[in-house]
Amino acid sequence: MNYTLEQFCEDCHKAFAADGESTGHKAVQNFLEKLLVNKEFITQYLKNQSTGKSILYHDKEFDFYVMAHGTDLGNRKGKPHDHGPSWAVYGQATGITNMTLWNRLDDNSHAGYAELKEDHTFALEPGKAALFDTGIIHSTAHPRPARWVRVTGTNLDTIERYSYDPGQNSSQRMIPA
Repeated sequence: MNYTLEQFCEDCHKAFAADGESTGHKAVQNFLEKLLVNKEFITQYLKNQSTGKSILYHDKEFDFYVMAHGTDLGNRKGKPHDHGPSWAVYGQATGITNMTLWNRLDDNSHAGYAELKEDHTFALEPGKAALFDTGIIHSTAHPRPARWVRVTGTNLDTIERYSYDPGQNSSQRMIPA
């Protein structure tokens, strides 16, 4: 029997009931890799996710979100960003997401200024998931069309977070909706 979205959400809920911090986040990563081998799940929830995101599940007690994402474009590259006070687990369904981690070198004492240095890049391949805990700055790139699942600790559209331009040594507050 295939591991389903419903089982995934239930397992994540149980993991957060036991530990809502790093142990729970790591459990989400492991459960997501288990879900991503279910081809029926990918067909049902991600095949037609050609752009943007769709909320698949929201856990009201622990406020985590499970979302389907996709792009039909190639050579799509995002800006470095953080998730504010939240965390995220990205799980690749199809295509590849090149994830770049960034180190912030300045002391964050000047509004609008941020000095970043690229740390390393890795390819997130189908069936794999990666945890980006609170405070991690990263960027995503999709060399070809891709589908992925992202689980976040809250609705990122409603919290303060930042995007960065390493070439300009700048940061920009992303305004909550």
